[in-house]
Amino acid sequence: VRGFPPYEALVDEVEALVARGAQPGPPAVTRVLDVSCGIGTVAARLARRGWTVVGLDAVAHLVDVARRHHRDGGPALSFHRADIARDPLPGGGDFDVLVSMHTLYWHPDPDALLMACRRALKPGGNAVFLTYGRPARVRRTFAGLRRQRGWGKAIRALRWLLPTALFDLLRGVDPRYLSREQFDAALRGAGFEVLERRETFLAGISLLAWARATGPETASRR
Repeated sequence: VRGFPPYEALVDEVEALVARGAQPGPPAVTRVLDVSCGIGTVAARLARRGWTVVGLDAVAHLVDVARRHHRDGGPALSFHRADIARDPLPGGGDFDVLVSMHTLYWHPDPDALLMACRRALKPGGNAVFLTYGRPARVRRTFAGLRRQRGWGKAIRALRWLLPTALFDLLRGVDPRYLSREQFDAALRGAGFEVLERRETFLAGISLLAWARATGPETASRR
């Protein structure tokens, strides 16, 4: 998806929110955790702002690719194989900002995931959560984009829609699509205060929440 304009716009949106949660002073004092970082595209971009960024992913191959692609990121950028819901965090918690892009909709233990995200943050730290509010239906999303943005942008979106629909079909997970109310309730139950929440990305296919870590997590397993 690198170079795909709607994705780049989404990353711009995430980066702007991370900047709002950054600490005063030199950029390096702000510690950012990227959960399920994949090949490290977002983590590397955040590190270029000068923030200290740790990327986590449970898939060893993706972590290896991230390290190779971004080995010039310096000491401010590191990648580790870990599932935040079950593995200890490298260097412990106390992150200032956390980013979780489209992890919640596929993770097998969403409650544990969110509670671990809460523990990873300093009290009062901020988090950007993205989750899909509906499946990436090619026809429906294409039609929505055509109405909103015109034929050209709708046709270009097929570059993302077609492989994503195939990937979801073949990856063998039970995807979880949350309503706004369910999304908010899950975050509140894990000890987050939802500060902002909106639809974004490709005719509103994603829900974005900007949240603050509050008291100890209160979620119970459902």
